[in-house]
Amino acid sequence: MKIFLIILLIPFLSFIKSIEEGVISNVVNSAAVPSFTNSPDGKIILSWVETEKISKKVSFFYSIYDGYLFGEKIKVPIVDSASTHAEGMPRLAIKKDGSMIVTFELKKDNPTSRFGSDLLYVYSKDGKNWSAPDYVQSDRNPNKSHSFSRTVRLADGEIGVVWLDEKLTSKGRSVKFAKTSVGKGFGEPKVIDNQACECCRIEAIIDPKGVLHIFYRDVYEDESRDMSYIFSKDDGESFSEPRNVYPDKWQVNACPHAGPSATVNTKGIWMTWFTGKENAAGIKVCDVETGKIINTALSTKVRSPQITSTKSGNSYLTYSEIKNQGEEYFKSIALRKLSGNAQTIYLSKSLEDCSYPSIISFENDLILAYERKIGEQNTVITWKKVKF
Repeated sequence: MKIFLIILLIPFLSFIKSIEEGVISNVVNSAAVPSFTNSPDGKIILSWVETEKISKKVSFFYSIYDGYLFGEKIKVPIVDSASTHAEGMPRLAIKKDGSMIVTFELKKDNPTSRFGSDLLYVYSKDGKNWSAPDYVQSDRNPNKSHSFSRTVRLADGEIGVVWLDEKLTSKGRSVKFAKTSVGKGFGEPKVIDNQACECCRIEAIIDPKGVLHIFYRDVYEDESRDMSYIFSKDDGESFSEPRNVYPDKWQVNACPHAGPSATVNTKGIWMTWFTGKENAAGIKVCDVETGKIINTALSTKVRSPQITSTKSGNSYLTYSEIKNQGEEYFKSIALRKLSGNAQTIYLSKSLEDCSYPSIISFENDLILAYERKIGEQNTVITWKKVKF
């Protein structure tokens, strides 16, 4: 068996020309929630947050990739008590005109929900001068929560944001959408699903035809919590009816804190997610149109899947996996090629505790970022470029 596994990895390993890496956050602070976006002209941008060890103040940073390395850290003035949880992290988005928006959540006391938050944003026309924080949602009711958000640049160049909002049914929370307009902030939100899981990350992508695709963990009448899908062909003016992507039928009376990730490739749209279904827990990759399972990593030790596709159409999956060395347990970052025979390599070293990977393609190469903790060192953001 050991010989077989080694042979299986050789094609993938030999196909990789190099792996470059670096640490981008301040090692004195505790860094978290790396996230990638791109500018309208195709530049890759990495963002993350850092929390000061003593004051606990939160700062948001981003850095632009120049094709070889990430450049200077640029700080965006958000509220220094902003939430930093991975399922609703602060996000950077860039309009077609180059103006920038950072959305973030601000925890508030809410007697009816432990997820009580407001959703805010700051805006800059030039990336230097930023507005004061403003609310995305118009409703200021302290008993309502607006959180677990995801931004996306729409085909018309404006920014859309999707989030979980107030409770409208006996189960879960509603899903809402709002978008910016030319020279203005976010307009009035609309409900696109009146019932979804309370606390999982949302995914939103645009395909080459300009169609907006949104994925989220739903909660169904039978109490199962699987992934739903909704789309818009007119930049968020109207939406399709939600539908289930794949019927895991995971029965769980709790919030999984595990949302989906999706990518467009030459075969269509693929989505990946974590399921804790009994006797079938793990990560799955599914073709959204056909419902066919493309790949799986069935294990109770895998979490946080993220997926992307290169210019050539190859798709890659990254996730964290619990491993051990003797009595020491840690999480490793896995990278799996999904085309052809699926092959997996591990990008982090033994005893490095790594989590929450983010991935994006750069031409036919990959760039990943993730949280890393070694011993007593605060968590830092490590990036790696995998060149093929």
